Amino acid sequence: MKQTVYIDVLMAVNFFLNYFLLLACAKFLSLTFKRSRLAIASAVGAVFSLCVLLPEYPAALSLTIKFLMSVIIVLCAFGFGGIKRTIRNTLAFYVISFAFAGAMIAVWYFLAPQVLIIRNSIVYFNISPILLIVLAAGCYVVLTLIGRITGRRAPKELFCRITVQYHGISCGCNARVDTGNSLREPFSNYPVVVIEQSTIQRLIPPEGDLNFRLVPFEVVGGSGVLKAFRPDRLTIHYNDRIIQVSNVYIAVSPTRLGSYEALLNPDLLQTSG
Repeated sequence: MKQTVYIDVLMAVNFFLNYFLLLACAKFLSLTFKRSRLAIASAVGAVFSLCVLLPEYPAALSLTIKFLMSVIIVLCAFGFGGIKRTIRNTLAFYVISFAFAGAMIAVWYFLAPQVLIIRNSIVYFNISPILLIVLAAGCYVVLTLIGRITGRRAPKELFCRITVQYHGISCGCNARVDTGNSLREPFSNYPVVVIEQSTIQRLIPPEGDLNFRLVPFEVVGGSGVLKAFRPDRLTIHYNDRIIQVSNVYIAVSPTRLGSYEALLNPDLLQTSG
């Protein structure tokens, strides 16, 4: 039986699905995000959904194209914070997508072939705009409840996005405003931001560099020193503010910091230059 595919419904449905999948991914990983970037990534996914109009291609090719599309969508939504971060974000996107796939299978079972078509790994629902809005609102409520039950939802004001610039190279990552981070470089007394080594690796200068320092630290389990350097500029995106700082040091953490990639000294939020 032939099915009629309405392009506007196809793109609208996939836009909403991608948006809420990315939103769930951001909440699950405690990522800072901009809704505008999620919208752009969702729009890219909606354009990719037009593949449903193409002749059906082999399974291997379909999986390859689907994977590449997923990576592009994730990069549009959260940016590139290194290969490891991109892989982690993409895997989380897939895990959440598989959870939604279970619901799609149920819809397929009860409603197919009347309102649902799956072709080239793309889902098409022939539903009314009002029902689409209701389903989207329901998805948002479910995601919010899941975030509260699992306890993975963190206060928005504790997270921000930072970009480190050094010798013409930039590196962006997600940071947590750590009220327990009072580290300062001992000679300049400049505040210190701690960033995972895997994230900042390509910016770290050699030990003989004039900007290279050793910053002592103390924690409950003991004390030690962290390699650090002074960047050309640190840009902090905090809520609706953009703060640019040059009087700062970046300390390199050889171990992971959790679901975020950097610990930001809260004193930097009071700095204007």
